[in-house]
Amino acid sequence: MKINNRLENISEYHFKKIDELKEKLKSNGENITDLGIGDPDLKTNSKIINALIKALEYKEFNKYPPYEGIKELKLKIINYYREVYSVYLKTDEVLILIGSKEGLSNIIPAVCDLGDYVITPNPGYPVYEKCSYLWGSKPYSVPLKDKNNYLLDISNIPDDILKSSKLMIVNYPNNPTGAIANAKFYSELIKFCGKNNIILCNDAAYSEIINGNNKPISLLQYDTKRLNVEFGTLSKTYNMTGFRIGYVVGNREVLKALSKVKSNLDSSQFKPIQYAAIEALSLPRNYIKDIRKIYDERRRVAENILNQKNIKFYKGEGTFYIWCKVPKDYTTNEFCEELLLKYGIVVTPGYAFGNLGHGHFRISLTIDKEKIYSSLNNLKVYN
Repeated sequence: MKINNRLENISEYHFKKIDELKEKLKSNGENITDLGIGDPDLKTNSKIINALIKALEYKEFNKYPPYEGIKELKLKIINYYREVYSVYLKTDEVLILIGSKEGLSNIIPAVCDLGDYVITPNPGYPVYEKCSYLWGSKPYSVPLKDKNNYLLDISNIPDDILKSSKLMIVNYPNNPTGAIANAKFYSELIKFCGKNNIILCNDAAYSEIINGNNKPISLLQYDTKRLNVEFGTLSKTYNMTGFRIGYVVGNREVLKALSKVKSNLDSSQFKPIQYAAIEALSLPRNYIKDIRKIYDERRRVAENILNQKNIKFYKGEGTFYIWCKVPKDYTTNEFCEELLLKYGIVVTPGYAFGNLGHGHFRISLTIDKEKIYSSLNNLKVYN
């Protein structure tokens, strides 16, 4: 049997492996604390659920939705960008997605030819690299370094790579490091990509999951010519991971090309889920403040214990992750296995996010602070 040879560059999705191992241990009676996968434990707001249920009574709720998404949701996203970022969008600058992960994959064939480079961060969300290979493009990874606050450094990208690149993907607030971007960074990156005829794409999945003292920022605030795009999702902020609803905003020609790809691959998201998304975006801003407060409290608990246990970490101000260094005298695998087998704690090894993640691991703050405390407090003090 002949199988697509591009799959040779792709291993099984790491978080699928973690799920399988976790379930195996649970079935053997092990008590497991999952600090691995970023799937929020918080309840979905009842207004969102009720909006989903109510939409099942709408006329033709079961029919195909518009390929680009329902207009009501697009208008709600336009309103969100205007109120939060002072960015003014038109309806043809908004496209509804079946979760942002789908859009991040499909933008590659929408923009890139076979053999083109896609510039991606390392460490970074695995989908950027894997989907580049799947679509016949070539990922070129740019190191993210602690000394640069994990902001992508464009100064050392070779000219031949730039000439063969059509797409650059960044991700701020950043998974896995928790780093956040700033106006200077975005402005310089937009100028650089414009000069090199590269479309810049920001994966803003965690745009609202930031330190409570910070204001969310958008790439589009600095993209005055509207040449680039930004992806968003309701998964993390509104605890809707399983709903699979997201969006992309920005350059209308890029969105038109992405819509062409999507219309040949899917038929948009189920309309009642889109109506639930409208209700989510209609929640008062105090809801967002409460979510941030919860994650701020969890972060403080985790960071205090990590300091006590002498485990070094990057003090990020975004996402609900903590990017930690493996203690000395351990390999990444040795330490992650010790956490699992000795303490019953699942974390994500840093190399799941690229080869530069070796020597690191990621903690996810998606369980309550009491469980975070009780699990991490059992650890020994490392040298």
